Amino acid sequence: MSSKRLHYDSALKRKVIVYAEKHGNRAAGRTFDISEADIRRWSNDRNSIFSCEATTECFTGPKEGRYPQVDEAVLHFVSETRAKGLPVIRQAMQLRAGEIAKTLGIDETKFKATRGWCDRYMHRAGLLLRRQTSFCPALPADIKPQAVLECCIERCCIAGTLDDAKGAVVWENADTDGCDLSDSEELDPRL
Repeated sequence: MSSKRLHYDSALKRKVIVYAEKHGNRAAGRTFDISEADIRRWSNDRNSIFSCEATTECFTGPKEGRYPQVDEAVLHFVSETRAKGLPVIRQAMQLRAGEIAKTLGIDETKFKATRGWCDRYMHRAGLLLRRQTSFCPALPADIKPQAVLECCIERCCIAGTLDDAKGAVVWENADTDGCDLSDSEELDPRL
């Protein structure tokens, strides 16, 4: 018998179950080199093993949550928020899921938007949390680089002027509260 954990496809499990019904679990274990405990467990799961595809190796649980309306609404919320160029965090998804569950009349004892729920939901929906890589959204190519810099400066609430000759930023009374720029960062003039 192997000491490694192995996954067996349903076709082999079916053969082992049928053999075990005729000859016993111990004999099936010796013949197929599978532990007797696995054979007993497979015999208990006989209906699901015989009703699935032959290539299925394991049953990992449902592919959708208990409340698909909540999942769908949270996905819509994430899509809208990202379309606005704003980052989405787990806590925002959890809060939104709790609000949606309340509006749908789902009891708080049956649905809790915990961090574990959020992780499983993100895995089901194929969502990833990414770090925000820039403080400006992507703009069309026909906008001049100087307009891009002005937009970024206004968005960060920085009072500054642009030197037209070199395209350099001259900082005057910079109010950087809430801005993502640090002192070591520079704006790329090629934007």
